[in-house]
Amino acid sequence: MLADDLIACTTLLAYAEGARLSGCLDLVHVPSQQLWLEWLEATRQSTLRGITQFASTSCSSVRRRSGVLIVADRAGRAGTLRTFWSTQDEQVNCGPLLTDFDLDRVIRPALDVDAVFSGAPVGVVIPEEAALDELLSHVCFRLDPAWANYYRAADLTEGQQLLLLREVLGTTAFDMPMILALFLLFAAKDGLQHRVPDLQRLNHARRCSGKRALLEHIEVRAPIALGYEGPASVAASANRRRGPRLHHVRGHIARRGDQVFWRLPHLRGNARFGVARSRTVQLSFS
Repeated sequence: MLADDLIACTTLLAYAEGARLSGCLDLVHVPSQQLWLEWLEATRQSTLRGITQFASTSCSSVRRRSGVLIVADRAGRAGTLRTFWSTQDEQVNCGPLLTDFDLDRVIRPALDVDAVFSGAPVGVVIPEEAALDELLSHVCFRLDPAWANYYRAADLTEGQQLLLLREVLGTTAFDMPMILALFLLFAAKDGLQHRVPDLQRLNHARRCSGKRALLEHIEVRAPIALGYEGPASVAASANRRRGPRLHHVRGHIARRGDQVFWRLPHLRGNARFGVARSRTVQLSFS
């Protein structure tokens, strides 16, 4: 379960400028053959709205939490994701699409609507975003067999099929960049901080009060996000500025061999509007 700082950090890293995540795919692997990831959708959507090309993104009122169940090969370079989400009333839904990925080869097929509703895979193409398009060339999507049977029984027209396909892809396709950014941090030496909490006293108290004991788990935090503060005060200071406008600079990636440098998002401008703390974080994979 990802904490808010890690959700924000991986979302920013996924769409960062510079070398881009697609240039670091050879450093990425899934850390386990079976893995569950879960996050608050509102936190991710809020972070996306802070990125220029997603500024108009509206947070869905339907999804409260999103999660994926990942089954990967032994090398952690290929596998399948199944998507789930919970609603505001805690009802859990299983997404109609399965996501297949292979980080070692291009697997994106051409669109064939009839074949897709018979179980064939489909890809997503974003020609105006070359780096994101490169990443998505390693990903394809297919309808779960039960959902494919359901949609075929509905006898949809081709137009209805296209609308439906666009809708289900829109709720699933952009999970992958955030997930791969998380795995890049997992692969980096000291990229994430791990802590095993001592639950003995807490669970004893919970049992005494009739509550279930908490399961053993590892807490994971993103130290590269420490000290980052968003540009909340920019609007309030805009009318008092003299000289360059205080503005927000997106995070960006630079890669040198097996070293990845992540420049935190930060504020830049007149120091009279406040001093922004920012730093460059080096992720080492050697």
